[in-house]
Amino acid sequence: MAFAALPQASADPLAELAAVSAFKSVDLDKLAAGTVQIARGPAMNFPRGLAVESVYVMRVPVQKALQIHEQWNPNKHPELKVYLHSELSSKPTAAEFQKLTSAPANGSVKALVAATDKLGSGSTSLQLSNADVKAYASTPGATSGGTFPPKVAGFWTNLLQQRTQNYLSGGAARMPAYETGGETVRLSEEVARLLKDAPKVRSQFGALIESNPLTGSKGTAPQSIYWEMFDEEGLAAINLGALYVRTSGDSCQAVDGQFYASGGYYTLLTFYQFWPVKVGGKDCALIWRCDLISAAELGTLKGVERMGSSTAMMRETKKSIESLLKDSRQTP
Repeated sequence: MAFAALPQASADPLAELAAVSAFKSVDLDKLAAGTVQIARGPAMNFPRGLAVESVYVMRVPVQKALQIHEQWNPNKHPELKVYLHSELSSKPTAAEFQKLTSAPANGSVKALVAATDKLGSGSTSLQLSNADVKAYASTPGATSGGTFPPKVAGFWTNLLQQRTQNYLSGGAARMPAYETGGETVRLSEEVARLLKDAPKVRSQFGALIESNPLTGSKGTAPQSIYWEMFDEEGLAAINLGALYVRTSGDSCQAVDGQFYASGGYYTLLTFYQFWPVKVGGKDCALIWRCDLISAAELGTLKGVERMGSSTAMMRETKKSIESLLKDSRQTP
């Protein structure tokens, strides 16, 4: 698949925004005051796929806005239900996942522990490979003691470290398939199908898409890599993500991609376009964000139910961006 080259810095960011997004007209002053606009993204033929677009302004220059996005820690906001967030090194060790044992002792985390401890005894809601399920039985450690018992913590530490090493050594193509949902789901195929149904994203972010091992074929090292634990409808889930950045002139692009999740979705790709704009004589960043998600449950939804899922995703995305903007106003 051929992609367009990275667009040069636009002389008219608002015109470029209108050309590539669902937002044909925006008020910069309102956006700079904190308004976040949300819209449904392109309709997808991919049954598991869904897209949401957003636009907002950060009252700092583009490079500072990018830095804030990269360094933001969402678990400062309880309403987002992100329990743990931790950056990883370029060669992650098991010790970098030890925060698992500090997970809150709430019902969502306890449900994850219980689901893990039942691996091998029947079907599971956890997104794993068949080999992962078998590996749990041979993981050493006690099954009781603390929020995350030693056996459960050891299993997830090993799995997350191995998944990260797989990804860093070969990108999406090296990731084990999800197999415990009754079908074999491969990350590389989910990413390709999402991008196929988002032509304007492919065009706008073509060079960025090609230049990393999650969405393209090049083995570029990520700008940053991390893991999180979050709530997914009463069951804690753990994900792994990587951020890639490409700069052109005084604008830049980024993609934050989730290359593993134990629940909630198979992959989530969040693309960002940062344009420099002036608001009230101050250097600001106009940001277009497009989220593309692949999730098992979406494949069974149609009509009103699918619209409901889209609305829920829009609501959660807006909540997250508003929290980010709130934190950005407190950043020196």
